[in-house]
Parts: sequence; structure tokens; C-alpha cells
Amino acid sequence: MNKGLITNLPEGCCVEVPCLVDKEGIHPCYVGDLPPQLAALNRTNINVQELAVRGIVEKDKTKIFQSLLLDPLTSSLLTIDETRQMVDELFAAGKNYLKGYK
Repeated sequence: MNKGLITNLPEGCCVEVPCLVDKEGIHPCYVGDLPPQLAALNRTNINVQELAVRGIVEKDKTKIFQSLLLDPLTSSLLTIDETRQMVDELFAAGKNYLKGYK
């Protein structure tokens, strides 16, 4: 979890940083600010992931759909209607595991 390790990414998001390992365990290293273009690219993905997780936790299919609309790969390949159809198909395929979604 990002706990001040990468200062220009949101607190609490999952990050990969250099680590020191010793007999006491794994110790993540402070990185500071990423170059602005890298932080921006990471934040784009973090925003999609946060909305998807919020949709899962709140059992809100609309938020999951919206997260996919924001995903750069999905939006570059699919129209809004195709994305909605994909989400509907995914929910139909997993209906035994996806009880209680709004």
C-alpha cells in the first residue's frame, strides 16, 4: 500500500517500490515523486481500479460499467453500447457468483 512511498500517487493505492529485505522482513523504500508523465499514467489506471473496486464492494453494476468506460484499452476498442453488452454478458456468465448487484 502506498503510505507516503510515492508522494504524487494517492495514499493507499497499491504500488511497486524497491524494497530492502533482512531478517526483520521486507522494508519498502521511499521513492518520492514520480516524473509527472508517469504519475499521470498511473493515476489513470488507479482511477479505473478504484471505481471498479467501489462497484464490487457496493455491489453496483453501474459503477463497474463506468469503470470500464474509463479504461483506456476498453474505450479504444469498444463503443459505449458494446461495453454495456460486454458487462451484461460477464454478469450473465457469473450470475451464480454475483448475487445482490443493483
